[in-house]
Amino acid sequence: EFFIFFFTIPCQTINTMKSSRQQLLVLLGVLSGAQAFTGPQSVMTASPFVRTTGSALKMSKETDMERESDENKSLHETYSLDLSKTIYTSSMKSPKDAYVAFAEKGAANAKMAKRKIFHQAVLGGCYVGFGGLLSLSIAGNIGGIGGANPGLEKMAFAALFPVNLLLIATTGGQLFTGNTATVAAARFEELVDNRELIRNWIVSLAGNVVGCSIMAYAAWYAGCLTGGTADLAMKTAVGKVGATFGKNFVKAILCNWMVSIAVFLAGASNDLVGKLVGVWFPISTFVAIGLEHSVANLFIMPAAMLLKAQLTWGDIMFRNVIPVLLGNAVAGAIVVAASYSYQFGRLGGKRRAIFAEQLAQYEKRKMLLKNKIESLREGQTA
Repeated sequence: EFFIFFFTIPCQTINTMKSSRQQLLVLLGVLSGAQAFTGPQSVMTASPFVRTTGSALKMSKETDMERESDENKSLHETYSLDLSKTIYTSSMKSPKDAYVAFAEKGAANAKMAKRKIFHQAVLGGCYVGFGGLLSLSIAGNIGGIGGANPGLEKMAFAALFPVNLLLIATTGGQLFTGNTATVAAARFEELVDNRELIRNWIVSLAGNVVGCSIMAYAAWYAGCLTGGTADLAMKTAVGKVGATFGKNFVKAILCNWMVSIAVFLAGASNDLVGKLVGVWFPISTFVAIGLEHSVANLFIMPAAMLLKAQLTWGDIMFRNVIPVLLGNAVAGAIVVAASYSYQFGRLGGKRRAIFAEQLAQYEKRKMLLKNKIESLREGQTA
């Protein structure tokens, strides 16, 4: 009954209005009112139309010139540090803000104690193992329809594997692949030094090896690697050592380009659904194409060895692990981190002093906006 009333009354009001502008403002007021029941309650996310319908009608009297004036602008914008002054929603950071968060995430990861980096990396490796085991279990047991339609098996694998990065991104886990981009970005912005960068990469890689190995052994011991699951694991591992050093190196660059962008997008989003979407598309892209992810391979290869696949440790190391690690590092540090540092950071001439000044201005404007909204609410209450 509440929702019938909520939508019926404004609709009757709209029918009585001759002005299309007033009709549009009432409709926006209704939609924003609904958002107030579902969206986060924050002064920075509040829409200028979240007020009552009466307030929306009052705002309809404002001219375009008034809305562009300095004193009224704060009511119509969500401010960003983005130099383009583009307005972004409460659920998404601007590209520049997302890059700043990306670099700061790398600095936080690098400055952890070694034991904590290792701990988070072990968990990250385990989560990659969970994603890999899930994908193998479903894609490997599709059966006859999968054999007749190879793309279906790929799609099933690609659709399920991204669960691992969602778990990592939302729990603070660390992967070598992601750290090659985030910590490199922190280094370009002079938030960390070379020693901290190298320490983080080495420790996180070691932790990933341990986590992936634990999951591979646990899956084998528990009997999860049987039937079609085992067949697909062995076929995948053998295929990964079949390419040349150069081909796997290039595949690794393309792969970690997508992984690093997934990390970038997850950090750009301010809610869980946005993080899921931001992670899912880039990760499923590299998996469906058949690119090379070093940490995922650290689960697949031990699992295949436990299943007695036709592999040698020499093939694994020199035809896959080494070229893939190098390619992933190039993609993270140069293709993504250096690229966006050039666009938004120090490599492009944006000094930290400039950013600090912008941040201070942003905080000042945010406080003014908060005070203005509170005064408007007090006036409406009175």
